[in-house]
Amino acid sequence: MKRIISLFFGFALVALASPVFAADSGSITITSPTNGEVLPSDSGNKLAFNVHLGPNGNHVHIYVDDQNPIVFRDVSHCPCSIDLPVLTSGKHTIVVKEATSSHAMTGVQASVTATVK
Repeated sequence: MKRIISLFFGFALVALASPVFAADSGSITITSPTNGEVLPSDSGNKLAFNVHLGPNGNHVHIYVDDQNPIVFRDVSHCPCSIDLPVLTSGKHTIVVKEATSSHAMTGVQASVTATVK
């Protein structure tokens, strides 16, 4: 019986000492505009971001306020950028979300709020 208990504790110690690697969950970083930035009211504002897709990620959806998403597929060569639609004066929330090939959201996302004056 002592041998069984010793083996059990031996395996438990090996299991606890072994490194545990979390699955790569992906990441999104918005580099421009920054949170709270004031943007000009003319067109020509850009969104710049970096994407590292997780295991289920295929592309990203970019949301500006409650508008329909902009589907952006070429994330393999990030840093990436796109022209934002013309923004009216006021606060705007920009969200970049990772999506699967069937357009389901994976939960990986980043957002910023910018003000247009």
